[in-house]
Amino acid sequence: MSRGFDTLADLQRETNARLDQTNARLGSLESKVDVLTERVGAIEHVLVDLAGQLVAHGRVMRLIADKHDAMLDELRRRLELVEKRLGPDPH
Repeated sequence: MSRGFDTLADLQRETNARLDQTNARLGSLESKVDVLTERVGAIEHVLVDLAGQLVAHGRVMRLIADKHDAMLDELRRRLELVEKRLGPDPH
């Protein structure tokens, strides 16, 4: 044996000890993954909520823009009527 193991039992004990260390590290990683999964779930919930708000905001902004466009069209129409009544611009 290359690492100085006198018997197969010594090799088995060393292998089991290394396996126990690996299992402990794996358990630690599992708990970290669980925490990250919870955080990602919370972030996902917030993003879904924000996406809904963004869609609603976009709709409101479109309605406001449409209303302003209609108001501008009306003002242009009224200005044309006033200009027709006043005659051509002398300048």
